[in-house]
Amino acid sequence: MFLQITSHVEEFAAGVTIKPRSCVDFPSTGGAVALKTIYDLNDQPYHVLCYYDGLDVYTLIESFNKTNSLHSKIASSFAIDSPINEDTTLSTFPLDLYRLSKARMEYLASRSTLFLSTCDVITNPNQFNAGSVGHDYIKGSVNQNSRRIFFESAWLTTASDNCLSVSGNVFGASFAAKSIPVFSRNDIHLHISADETKQYCDKHDLLLVSDPVKVASCGVRNYPPGAPPTANLFGSYNKCTTDFSCSSGDNSITSWWLGSTASPIF
Repeated sequence: MFLQITSHVEEFAAGVTIKPRSCVDFPSTGGAVALKTIYDLNDQPYHVLCYYDGLDVYTLIESFNKTNSLHSKIASSFAIDSPINEDTTLSTFPLDLYRLSKARMEYLASRSTLFLSTCDVITNPNQFNAGSVGHDYIKGSVNQNSRRIFFESAWLTTASDNCLSVSGNVFGASFAAKSIPVFSRNDIHLHISADETKQYCDKHDLLLVSDPVKVASCGVRNYPPGAPPTANLFGSYNKCTTDFSCSSGDNSITSWWLGSTASPIF
C-alpha cells in the first residue's frame, strides 16, 4: 500500500533556511494530510506524513496494515529500534509498512505533547481518504509515564503496571481520560487487549466480549502461541475483530503519530 502525494522540501523565512524538526513546524496548507521533509537530531533530512486535526499537528512515526502487524520490523515494542522504510522516497509513501528508528521517535517525542493512534482504511493505493482518519482512535499526553511505556520498557506484560491514560473512540463509543492497560514485548507490538480493559487500571469497559473462534479467524496467525483469545486493538493482530476498523480487512491501516498543538496564525 502506497500513498502518492506532493511535498515541499524546504521552508524559508527572511532569506534564512529553517530546518523543521516536526510537522508542527509547518502551518496547515488546507488539507488534512501532507508530505513534508523534516530533520532529525543529526540534521539528516527525511520525509514524513503530517496530519492536521484542527490546531493539533501530528507527525507519523509508524504505519502498517493488518498483515504486517506481525512483520519482524513491526512486531516489537517502540523501545526496540526496528526501523523500516524510514528514508522513503518523495514519490511514494509505504503506509502498509513504515516505522521510524527509535532515535527519531524519541527526538520527535521530546518536541511533542501528544500521541495519537488511528485506523485508516485505504482501498485505492493512489488515494488517501483523509476523512477516514480517526474512525477508531486513541490519543493522550506525552509525559513521563507514556515515555516509559513507549520507549523505556519493552516488556509490558503486567496489566496493572502499564496503565496509559487515553481519550478516543472505539467501537463507536467515545470516552475521555480513561486509564487503560497496554501490553508489549520485544517481539509483540504495543496494543490494547479489548477484554482486559474492564479488569485493570480504570476498569473501562469497551463493551466487547471476544468470541475465541472469531478472534482467531480474524487474526493473522497464532503468534505467540498460547496468546489469550481476546481481540487486540491498535497493533499485534494475532487475535482481532473485524468490528474494529484497524483490523476490518487486509487494507486496514494502523498508524501512530506524535504531535503538539500549534500556535494559531492570525
